[in-house]
Amino acid sequence: MRIVVDRTPGAPQIRLEEAGEFGSLHIEPADPEQGISAEQLSSLGRLSGGRNVFVDPNTIRALAGARASDDSWSAGFEAMIEYAERRGWLSPAGEIRVHIIAASE
Repeated sequence: MRIVVDRTPGAPQIRLEEAGEFGSLHIEPADPEQGISAEQLSSLGRLSGGRNVFVDPNTIRALAGARASDDSWSAGFEAMIEYAERRGWLSPAGEIRVHIIAASE
């Protein structure tokens, strides 16, 4: 699962790609030549250390659109959240820590 940030004039466009891939979750720029600024991520979640963003699971569900209402998608997403919790990747508020992929990665 990838959260893709597209730099556009005004507010950045954020979309979820590979929404059915629950084995990984990261944030990346739409254009690999461009980075992602903290300002672009402010609508997505809370920046942590410059390389991660804490994202509310409901934000990811919203990005998934109609898929989020599918029972099998919801089960896979919940399993992903449980895995993140076991690994220590959830904040006390239940936000998922999501890594930002830099253009060089």
